[in-house]
Amino acid sequence: MNGPPQLAADIVTPANEADFVHAPSAVTVPNGVRAFWYRAVYEGANDAELVSSTFDGTRWSSTHVVTNSESVSRDLGITIKSLANPVPLRRSDNEIWLFFSASRLSGWATCEIGLMRSFDNGATWGPAERVYASPFFNLSHLTKSPPILFSDGRIGLPAYEEMNRKFPVLLVLNSDGHVIDRRRMGHGGKVGYQPMIVPTGPSTAIAFVRPLKSRKPRTVLITRTEDGGQSWSPVRPIDLPNPGGPISAVRYDATHILMAFNDDADVESNITLALSDLEGKTFKRLGVVARMEDRNNDAILAYPYLIQSAPGQFDVFYSRPIKTINHVRVSSAWLQRSAQQQTAQQR
Repeated sequence: MNGPPQLAADIVTPANEADFVHAPSAVTVPNGVRAFWYRAVYEGANDAELVSSTFDGTRWSSTHVVTNSESVSRDLGITIKSLANPVPLRRSDNEIWLFFSASRLSGWATCEIGLMRSFDNGATWGPAERVYASPFFNLSHLTKSPPILFSDGRIGLPAYEEMNRKFPVLLVLNSDGHVIDRRRMGHGGKVGYQPMIVPTGPSTAIAFVRPLKSRKPRTVLITRTEDGGQSWSPVRPIDLPNPGGPISAVRYDATHILMAFNDDADVESNITLALSDLEGKTFKRLGVVARMEDRNNDAILAYPYLIQSAPGQFDVFYSRPIKTINHVRVSSAWLQRSAQQQTAQQR
């Protein structure tokens, strides 16, 4: 076991933050962890920004603007109204790629995916580029979950469509960042969105899928691949409630996946950690790392994003979409102790 048995919680955003902030993500950097999110006057507003801050283990740096709607419009040569959902990928010791959603018109259904590259671990960024996910207008593709690396250098980017019906998609990019394949996930149909893919073997992976709010009962969904993402099984519900929020997950050890999710069928009232086996068949709740104070929409805990930042150390990010991006650092010692307490309570 590593780390202290207590949670360490803090707020990433400045105390005087006045804008809508949402959809945090993070990647490790040599001096700690760099977090990303988007902010605007309100969700989907003009002149949105992608911003970042770095945590050195003690404090968060001041906020740094990565880009904004105006700059992306200039880089791409098209009008971009708003920005959302930045997700980083570490490409080398110094290189980070940042994928994001760029809305061309009103509503997220008109998004396309953008890409920016940094060669100094996020201190500076090159111009935005278009990721061509579709030959027809290149509309209605969005990001949310971290990319995965194939053994041959290709990149798997989890994405989703939202134009007519929401469904998950796996985009396969070459080492230059160009889309070379596109695979619909979940065996077609209106099956959910924002897939979170966790590799489980040389050619196998499991994806946790955000359920549609209209789906009954409200539970987490999963789909699997046995052929390196070329085909995916039909989605099926698992025995974990979910109010229609995204799921984040990482490999925990050789036989388990650690996941962060909203453990509530009605509202995003908490962020809970649980262990899953590699097949997504058994689950064990480990503990709640954040809980809402008042059960109303202004206090929800949304969009958990989980990374392993060091051996035995995990970082959970989530948004209170009105004003704050929040961070909780979790150790394997805390996870082990919580698992033991859960087992004792069930006896």
